[in-house]
Amino acid sequence: GDRSGRLQVGDLVLDPATHAVSRGDRAIDLTAKEFALLEFLVRHSNRLITREMAEGHLWSSDRIIASNVVDVYIRRLRRKIDDPSPVKLIETVRGVGYRIRSPEGR
Repeated sequence: GDRSGRLQVGDLVLDPATHAVSRGDRAIDLTAKEFALLEFLVRHSNRLITREMAEGHLWSSDRIIASNVVDVYIRRLRRKIDDPSPVKLIETVRGVGYRIRSPEGR
């Protein structure tokens, strides 16, 4: 395993220690919340993450949050991670949630 604790899906690499994110040779700048959501998806790569799971992980349950907050963050991640790349990693499962798919798994 990778001793540094880095996480990787396809050419996307996350370093939880430094919050550094890169895709191929491109560094990606994420906010703390964007990073937290991406890390959550990557740690469960190929598994379906429902909106409820993402909300519960990222926002404490005692705070009322907008119902579309996860969608908003997913859109931001897509723009930063998937839009510039020909291979899309973030997948929407209609009405249910999201999944990060490793390209090797296809």
